[in-house]
Amino acid sequence: MELTPRLQDIISILKERGTVNLKDLALELKISPKTAKGYARELYRLGFVEMDENDNLKLKNENPDSVEHLKKTVEIHGNEIALLKKEIEQLKEEITRLKKAPKK
Repeated sequence: MELTPRLQDIISILKERGTVNLKDLALELKISPKTAKGYARELYRLGFVEMDENDNLKLKNENPDSVEHLKKTVEIHGNEIALLKKEIEQLKEEITRLKKAPKK
């Protein structure tokens, strides 16, 4: 999923500063604090940011263990996809044979 330009702006600000309070973010982006909180919630839902009880927003740190786990998961699904592609090809061949078979 591609982020909207506004969400990308917020990510850039967080990369630059580390932590930003929602009120300061709203002032900088010239939006209401309520709108800023909505953007923050969206970024949180997508897994990009963390927000504390004081409405401070920061980028979520990637844990190397979770990255390795994610790579393994992708690898596992990659093998499943390859097997499914092979099965699809076999089914296509079977359909072709059935179409060529004489009708009774």
